Amino acid sequence: MKTLLSSKQVPKKTPKVSFVIRTKNEGRFIGKVLKFLYRQTFKDFEVIIIDSGSTDKTLVAARKFPTKIIKIKSEEFNFSYALNLGISKAKGDFIGVISGHSIPVSDSWLADGLNNFDNKKVVGVSGYYTEVPIGYFSRFLGRIFFAPYQKKKHIDSAWMTNTNALIRKKAWGLYPFDEKLPDCEDYDWASEMLARGYKIVKDPKFSVFHSHFLLRRPGWLARQPQWKKTCALIDKRKRPRKPYTKIKM
Repeated sequence: MKTLLSSKQVPKKTPKVSFVIRTKNEGRFIGKVLKFLYRQTFKDFEVIIIDSGSTDKTLVAARKFPTKIIKIKSEEFNFSYALNLGISKAKGDFIGVISGHSIPVSDSWLADGLNNFDNKKVVGVSGYYTEVPIGYFSRFLGRIFFAPYQKKKHIDSAWMTNTNALIRKKAWGLYPFDEKLPDCEDYDWASEMLARGYKIVKDPKFSVFHSHFLLRRPGWLARQPQWKKTCALIDKRKRPRKPYTKIKM
């Protein structure tokens, strides 16, 4: 593991939010993701990038912003481990998780998501996403197209997604993401929190444009069979339980 600071100085103060972004060859859109993060009306945050062996210009783009970059080997990568590692280095009381190619739907996206934590029982907030790539080129047109597909706000939904999520760091300390899972670590974490009596919110205002089409990667339909298989195993777990992590807590 190797930690690097970007060419721009990382703020020394303690931020309220720490974003953790997992990357590998996200050079096409990571710059745009960071641009829209730093355009948010709520600006009290830091960005930690966990990169697992990018060979494109991902890190070149990331260094144009005040980010902390942590490099791990490709063979070390696990969805949960990468998140746990980043969160263990985070200073914020809240953890923001966003994909390296997820575009926030608005500049008030972060503020809107944080508003849900006024309820002390809320430990996680997520939103919706669309695979239609219009929003990558025009967020205004993307929001118009996306509006009919966004549902109402839901509370106590286990369908949290780490394409775009906010969680209380203290809650993560109770139950880090389980590194024995190949995927669906977000669903498992939300299921555990609900079982412990906490609340998970799915808020349309905290949605993103998130498409694999332009990246030529398997999309939602292609990955759904594997997700269903993992989620079926997660649903059989007895709770509360202890997760597996290599991170020293």
